[in-house]
Amino acid sequence: MLMLLCALGAGAQRRFDASASFGANFSQIDGDGAGSYSHLGLRGGLGTSFYFGWDERTPWRMVVELAFTQKGSNINNDFLDRTITLNYVEMPLMMSYTMLDGALRLAAGVAPAILVGARVSDGDGERNAAQEDNYRRFDWCPLTLSARYLFSYSIAAEVRFQTSMLSVVDQAASGTYRLFRDNRGAFNRTLTFGLAYCF
Repeated sequence: MLMLLCALGAGAQRRFDASASFGANFSQIDGDGAGSYSHLGLRGGLGTSFYFGWDERTPWRMVVELAFTQKGSNINNDFLDRTITLNYVEMPLMMSYTMLDGALRLAAGVAPAILVGARVSDGDGERNAAQEDNYRRFDWCPLTLSARYLFSYSIAAEVRFQTSMLSVVDQAASGTYRLFRDNRGAFNRTLTFGLAYCF
């Protein structure tokens, strides 16, 4: 919320923009034994961006968003049949660079998220409460990369890649790791394709 207030305060001094976006997530969880982007979810949110620095001609902008996003995994192998759905409220904070007269925007940053709901269902349809409780309340610093192309005055197409850098589970008997070996567990990884209305 503080970053959003800063963005609005900055907009009072220099030009800023806003957007509403909606898209589809294709997700997997690294370390769960499944390796395809087979879990389909939704993503929708609001965002703003403002010039970074004092020169309005600069191509650099700060991007702040607030969004609801669904991640997860579908595991179907010889040992396990399980569907994991993780619902987050996230706040991406990204630095962007615009080119092609403002039509193309490339951005990179982090997207801290709060888990607002977890559902783990095994093949028989029964919920696995123990597994649901194992997911951490916060996904602190997912790395986020995005590209947005404005193909009309106010409509843009966007693709986004996001991956957790810290484990999203409390306990992991097995799994993979990121950055260093002690950071072992399970990690969200998501591809998003969507549209945005810019104003």
